Amino acid sequence: MTWCSSMNKGQLSNIDIKTAVIGVDGFLGAAFYSFYRRRSMDIIGTSYKGPSGGLMSLDMRRPEIAPLKLSKKGYRDALILAARSNIGDCEKNRDETRLVNVTGTLELVRQLVKEGVRPVFFSSDHVFDGEKGGYSDNAATNPVTEYGRQKAEVEAELPGICGKEYLIVRLSKVFGLMKNDGTLLDEMADIFAGGGEVMAAFDQIFSPTFVLDVVGNVTLLQRSGLTGAVNVCPREAWSRYDLAIKLAALMGIPAHKVRKVAMEEVYKGQVRPKNTSMVPERLGREDGASFKPMKECLNVVAENWNDADIIRNN
Repeated sequence: MTWCSSMNKGQLSNIDIKTAVIGVDGFLGAAFYSFYRRRSMDIIGTSYKGPSGGLMSLDMRRPEIAPLKLSKKGYRDALILAARSNIGDCEKNRDETRLVNVTGTLELVRQLVKEGVRPVFFSSDHVFDGEKGGYSDNAATNPVTEYGRQKAEVEAELPGICGKEYLIVRLSKVFGLMKNDGTLLDEMADIFAGGGEVMAAFDQIFSPTFVLDVVGNVTLLQRSGLTGAVNVCPREAWSRYDLAIKLAALMGIPAHKVRKVAMEEVYKGQVRPKNTSMVPERLGREDGASFKPMKECLNVVAENWNDADIIRNN
C-alpha cells in the first residue's frame, strides 16, 4: 500500500527547482531521491557505497563535487542528507563521525557555494538540550549529545560560508507508514504482533513526523525562497510511551504490554535530551504547509498489523 503526503497533489506538481540529493543511502535520502526521480530521470543522487543504479559516488570524509557538474547541469539546490546519524556511534567514535558530520559537510558546503548551488542542510532536534521543549526555529541551541553538537556546529558555520543563501531543515523523529519499514511506529507494532512487550519512556518527548510530509514541506520551502533555520515537524508533541499506549489500544493489545519506563532505564546512564519537541513557526506561515495527524498515522500502522493470524500470544 502506498501512502501519500498529507499535502494535495496540486501543491506537489509545481516543483521547478532542480535538486541534487547528497546521501540517498538512508531512509530519508531514499525518500527524497525516489520522489525527485519520479518527476524526472535527470536527477543526481550520491551514495557512499560507490556508483551503481544511476547513483554517483561521494565520500563525505573527502567530498569532491566537481565530477557531479551540478552548476553546468542547472542544479540550484543540493540536499545534504549524508551523515553518520547514530547517536551512540557519535559518542563512541567522535573523531570519525566528526570527519563526516562536520569537517566533510562544511567542505561540501564550501564547494556548493562556489558552484552557485544552495546548500539545504538537514539538522536535528538534538541541537537543543531538551530541558523545556516547544523550541522555536530561532531558539538558542545547547546540545547535550555529541551528535547534537556536531549538527549545531554546522548550523553555526553556515551563515559565514553562505551568507543568506542556505536552508537548515531541522527535524525530529521521522517515520514511515509501510509495514516492515522498521521505523518508529512499525517497530512497536511488530513487537506487539509477536506477543512482545514495548519498553517506552514517558519522559522522552518529541515531534514525530511522517517521512512524506518532510519531503512535501521541504519542496514548499525550496520554492518559497525561505532561508535560515526552519523546524519541519507538526505541532504535535508526543512521548514515546503515549504513542505505544495509543497504538496498543488500536491493535487490541492489552496495556500491560507497554512497559512505562524513564529514559534513564532505556539509555543506562547515557546522556539524552528529554523534551526536544519543536514548534514550526516559520513553516506554519508558508502557504500549503501541512502534516498528517498522528491519529491517522497510528490508525494506518494498526491496520497494517491487525491480522488475526499475526497478532498472537497476547
